[in-house]
Amino acid sequence: MSVKELFAEHKWLLWLVAALAIFTAGALCAVWIGARNAGDIRAPAEEIAVTEDVSGKISETIAEAQKQRDRLPEVIRSAKEEAAQSVGADGDADIARRWNGLLGRYREHKSAAGGI
Repeated sequence: MSVKELFAEHKWLLWLVAALAIFTAGALCAVWIGARNAGDIRAPAEEIAVTEDVSGKISETIAEAQKQRDRLPEVIRSAKEEAAQSVGADGDADIARRWNGLLGRYREHKSAAGGI
């Protein structure tokens, strides 16, 4: 009796072989995909240490930048208050002298930059 005749006579055997082939292919794929997990990677200890160190430094830099950004409105408010107090005590002549000084520096900058 040949394999073809056996499958023709017993249809359930054909389905059993097909199911076994699909199960085997799935198991092999699962093992292959499982072997590619990041936890299975064996990296040198030096590279792991350097990566952890750099990651920590980046986290610290991000945290410091966030603190400075959060403090920015406070710094601006403080600068505005200082400027208001500085100018508040000045008379008209003092304000005119400051304004003329600012205009003079602006003109010097423009002439040094060729009008740009």
